[in-house]
Formats: sequence, C-alpha cells, structure tokens
Amino acid sequence: MKKPVFILISVVALVLAFGVLLTSQEGSSELPTESLAPDWRSFDEGIVLAGEENKKLLIDVYTDWCGWCKRMDSEVYSNTAVIAALDASFISIKLNAESSRELVYLGSRLTETQFASSAGVTGYPTTLFFHPDGRPLTRVPGFVSAEKFVSILNYIGQNHFQAISFEEYLARSSSSR
Repeated sequence: MKKPVFILISVVALVLAFGVLLTSQEGSSELPTESLAPDWRSFDEGIVLAGEENKKLLIDVYTDWCGWCKRMDSEVYSNTAVIAALDASFISIKLNAESSRELVYLGSRLTETQFASSAGVTGYPTTLFFHPDGRPLTRVPGFVSAEKFVSILNYIGQNHFQAISFEEYLARSSSSR
C-alpha cells in the first residue's frame, strides 16, 4: 500500500513542479514590451502644439489597407534614430487619407480625406512637412528607409533646406563621417 501512495505523491509533485516551471516561462515571455513609436498627435492637437513649441509638423498620411504604410510604421517609425529626430524638431501627426474625421486647418473645416487631397497626396504613404505656423513645406511620397528618413528629418528639422539642396546636404553629411 505504501508504494502506490508514494508513486501517486511523486507524480503529483512532478506535475506541480512542471506546472510551476511552465508558468514561470510563460510569464517571462509574456512580459509587456514597450513598442517604439513617435508621440503621434491628432491633427487639431498637433497643429496647436507646433505653434506653441515652434516645431515643424510631420504628417504621416496613410490608409488602413496600405502595405507600405504598415512597413513605414514597423521599420521606420519604430527606429530609435527616427524617433529621436522627430522628438527634437517635429510634432508628429497620423492622418488617415480615407477618414471622414473632421479637422480644422487655417480656419477651414475639412475631413482628413479632403485635407490629404488638398495637400497633393496621390499615393500612400506620403509624408507631409509643414512650418510651425501651418504653412506647407514639402511632401515626400512613398516608403523611405529609416536611414534616409533620418537624413530627411535632420535636413528639414535643422533648417538646412534654407541654405542648401538635399543632395548637397547628403554629400556634406556623408563626407563628414
């Protein structure tokens, strides 16, 4: 009689130990990981903040179905150098080009779709840049690698565009490495 009880207790102990081991491993793999992303603002909030903080606006124009837009989010906007450049010089806004959500731009009430169209957006993603007062600066259509995007952000954010072309800026910045 003692042998079956001992076996039963041993099996129960092994099952419990195995369960504790599995639970501790699951817990460690399920720890929340903070994903890196810019501090995205709504359009109305972002345009006010840009004026208050004297920062340029970056508007990421996307659609829900756009694969290249999703790739910009996962590969570019999650890059630490991109986030640092954005934080230094820009207020970041995400704008869905197919949304009927309303915004106010320079006193006019528009949907996000109307705004994207009025800004000349014809493909996705498109990155729009504006001066702190809301005046358009430039737009960059399509997917851009993180390395090139950091160069664009620094060129615009540090006002190099006022003195030299982007090509000259790239040549100077690559020769100084």
